[in-house]
Amino acid sequence: MTKAQGSQIQFGNTTIPYEIRRTPNRSSISVNVHPDGTVTVDAPKGSRKTHIAEAVQAKQVWILNQQEHFRRLMRTRTKRFVSGESFLYLGRQYKLMVLNDASDETPTVRLFRGQIEVRTPATADQESQVSFTRSMLIDWYREKALRRLESLTNRYARNLGVEVESVRVREMKSRWGSANHKGWIAYNWKIILAPKRLVEYVVAHEVCHLKHDDHSREFWRLLERAMPDYERRRLELAVNGPKYDLRTEGET
Repeated sequence: MTKAQGSQIQFGNTTIPYEIRRTPNRSSISVNVHPDGTVTVDAPKGSRKTHIAEAVQAKQVWILNQQEHFRRLMRTRTKRFVSGESFLYLGRQYKLMVLNDASDETPTVRLFRGQIEVRTPATADQESQVSFTRSMLIDWYREKALRRLESLTNRYARNLGVEVESVRVREMKSRWGSANHKGWIAYNWKIILAPKRLVEYVVAHEVCHLKHDDHSREFWRLLERAMPDYERRRLELAVNGPKYDLRTEGET
């Protein structure tokens, strides 16, 4: 994939900026709107900017509708990290139970009797308790994500005959994962909020990138070999992906 280029179109009083990503083996232009509202366009390497602009222009109403859809989702998923709120883990909803009583033990997070139980220091005031809860819960998610993603990555790598050098988790703004030719794979830890079938899709996708670093026909054929129903899972993640996030009040 060549270096991304920036461009924009005008729609009434609204300017829609977008990033062009050119791929050598791609045969069509694809317009994508990400949960943060940004727009990217994947295009064949030789595509003229006028053709790309026309493709974006043709989808301008859809783009604005998608951006508004994501803004609504952002508002509804805002969390206060207090007892009684519902949090996703591997596609299932769990009630949060915050206990301000961890005086004799290290603060902990655990799944217990169908709840996510967080024990914060007994000395924490309400504001500090929210901060502790958020930090501890995210650390717990990251640990769970790394453990599961490492296991799945090794499994798919063995099946496809590729070598994995390193598996890491981090926070990504608009991607679920990335891979490079050195065998390093990084995943967005938030995928652990999604159902297992979507976690598996992201892993299979990134492992296939260790053989093909673009979205060529060869890449999709390899992914289909690894996961025959990948297209169904891919579409499900595209539709529901914005749900798998954690956002604090006031965070944009």
